[in-house]
Amino acid sequence: MIYTKTKLKDGAVVCGPVTAKSTYTRCAVCGKEIQIDLRELILAGAQDPSDTEVNCAECSAKMMHRGDINIDIVIRLTDVLRDIGYGMELHGLLRISRSRTSALSPQRNTNFL
Repeated sequence: MIYTKTKLKDGAVVCGPVTAKSTYTRCAVCGKEIQIDLRELILAGAQDPSDTEVNCAECSAKMMHRGDINIDIVIRLTDVLRDIGYGMELHGLLRISRSRTSALSPQRNTNFL
């Protein structure tokens, strides 16, 4: 069993198991206390769960709000996804032909091919 051990100001020691239901953090945006499952953080690839920022559902929803989308945003997203290894998936997903991207500058055109 993995547990936490905290020494209080009066010298008393409090121990408690680390479980899916006893792990909490604060939203990195608004500060709201949220319950988290450490297994999910590890499966999501968190290198150090104790130093990982997590957002509450409300702040995540606000971040996911679709605002104005323009070609520059799409290109930046494409660059990031390609750089982290999703180039082939993007190519298959977007299915953008050379004729549809030929109006783009050569630098921007290569992001889709």
